[in-house]
Amino acid sequence: MNKETMNKKPILMTSFPPTLRQSCLWIHRYTGLAMAAFLIIAGITGTLLAFHDELDDVFNHKLANIEAQHKPPLPIATLHDAVISAYPQYQFSSMPTSVEPNKSAVFSVDRTRGQAADNAPKAPFQEVYVDPLTSEIIGTRDKEEWAWRNTMYKVFWLHRDLLLGDIGKLILGIVSLIWTINCFIGFYLTFPRAVSTNKSQQAALRKSSGKPRASFFKRWLPAWKIRRKTNAFKLNYDLHHAFGLWLWLMLFVIAWSSVGFNLKSVYQPVMQAMVGLEGREGKGDKQKKPAMNTESSSDKATTIGTNMNSTNKVDKANSIAYLSRQAEIAAQKNGVSVQQLLGVRWVEEDNQWQMRFKTNKDIGKKGGASSITVDAATGKVEKVNFGYQSAFGNQADQWMATLHMGHISHGVGHLLYQIFLALTGLAVAALSGTGVYLWVKGRQSRLKQRQKLTVKDNSLKRLRETSH
Repeated sequence: MNKETMNKKPILMTSFPPTLRQSCLWIHRYTGLAMAAFLIIAGITGTLLAFHDELDDVFNHKLANIEAQHKPPLPIATLHDAVISAYPQYQFSSMPTSVEPNKSAVFSVDRTRGQAADNAPKAPFQEVYVDPLTSEIIGTRDKEEWAWRNTMYKVFWLHRDLLLGDIGKLILGIVSLIWTINCFIGFYLTFPRAVSTNKSQQAALRKSSGKPRASFFKRWLPAWKIRRKTNAFKLNYDLHHAFGLWLWLMLFVIAWSSVGFNLKSVYQPVMQAMVGLEGREGKGDKQKKPAMNTESSSDKATTIGTNMNSTNKVDKANSIAYLSRQAEIAAQKNGVSVQQLLGVRWVEEDNQWQMRFKTNKDIGKKGGASSITVDAATGKVEKVNFGYQSAFGNQADQWMATLHMGHISHGVGHLLYQIFLALTGLAVAALSGTGVYLWVKGRQSRLKQRQKLTVKDNSLKRLRETSH
């Protein structure tokens, strides 16, 4: 070995400054590691929450289900009377519109805020379960209690705020924002690597191979595939790339809608700038829309009295039938049909009935649903809000939330989407798991390479010393 060879040192080749791809890879790798635990928790809990109602009925079986009997249920108004008679100190201004076969009727205690919350006694429960066949109170449920029947609500709050309240919500909001950005970085990293900019070098390579360079899409195609007959590292690499590409749009929707749920200070300005999202009071409508949750959010809403003014055209006994009929008439005039009634609420201060319902054009059953308001004294329809007629920005926001929560379609279509959403949750956990695996294996490989270089460097040093 000559002196010139002995004086050469092995160098780990890196480019400085780093290329765009190298920078993106570094960001993707280490932000992914930071988010991994949170996304695994969110993915697994999200899979369970795709079937929230079905699983909740299993855990809460004693309250939610009744013994099957061949007789019709009592009117909703009668069941409501039984609830307010049993708990006169609390407010129940909302009612369900129907009861499923072999299921209990569920009535929710009003959620009061502001001064009303200070003056009214707080109920030790949020739901009352009633036997629809006998009007007997089956029991109550406090969702905040650590109990078997509340399993799915604990799963929900673990998913929503890590069971840490506002701090957990902020943490997951920041994670969701980083995840949203990472969706675009990860997508870019699946592109085939750029070739050398040296045109003469490229021409020489093409001439030697005798084949023209493959198109971008042909070179990108392997990133969409999973090699089955390969080693564990390559399999995890393929799963990480392919799952990220196949589910990219859904992953982005879930990530960005999570920002909307947990970090509104970022989400709302961006959505306002991008799609014209309006606030709760529309830009062209200064009148505030009525709150139409099945659990009342009005500070002044009071229990639906059993002895209402006899002069009212619409009372508790006929409210559901009357409002549903008016909703159908309004829907037909607008060329849509009512698919589902979602709940009825009594507003004492305005002497009005309100009903939420879903049409065949509405987005989901929450913010994108429709509502109708009727004057109880005269039966006059005061206002109808159709969810599908909201501004484009609001519809985009509603689609984000609805896709995230799984309130899509009904019947078989809804079941298929639930399955897809559950699989997407598992994919989120798998993407994080495979990402950590790739980092660990890559780190082990880099450490081995450094050790080899160190050993070689030490050998050269000793050789130089002996030569002198």
